[in-house]
Amino acid sequence: MSNYQSARQQYSFEDIYQQYTPLVYGMLKRLHIHSNHEDFVQAGYVGLWLAYQHHDGEKGPFPPYAFVRVSGEMLTMLKKDANYYDRHSFSPNDQEPAQVRIETESWMPDLDTLAPYLNMLSDREQRWVIEHAVHDLPPRMIAAKYNVSVETVKGWRKGALAKLKKYVK
Repeated sequence: MSNYQSARQQYSFEDIYQQYTPLVYGMLKRLHIHSNHEDFVQAGYVGLWLAYQHHDGEKGPFPPYAFVRVSGEMLTMLKKDANYYDRHSFSPNDQEPAQVRIETESWMPDLDTLAPYLNMLSDREQRWVIEHAVHDLPPRMIAAKYNVSVETVKGWRKGALAKLKKYVK
């Protein structure tokens, strides 16, 4: 039995709305969203509403669940916008499509960015960094690709992160 109650049992949505408004606006900064603020704020509040409606106190506290739902709605909207702009042609004078493409791709590293850090890692740790950071593959997909167990891939991750942390310090 959990010590947590669902958000609906404790608060009205108006209370949640007031309390979590900083989360919604903070997510704009966290995700580097520089245009269409109103649309993304709306998406954030939709995520907050969904979190409020579906939170189960048995599964844990509300704040982390709200964070995941708010960021998830905003990320989904970013992906949909990027896909829309990729599929439709725009004139060179239109700034918005390029801006969205830059914002969604800017957080994804490429091999050139990672190259200086890869030298200090073993071949297997390099595989994990490239597959995870560049190709965005989860451990189970990396394991299937290299025909190893998921635990082995997690070991590569652990070793890579330990070495990278030493290098950063």
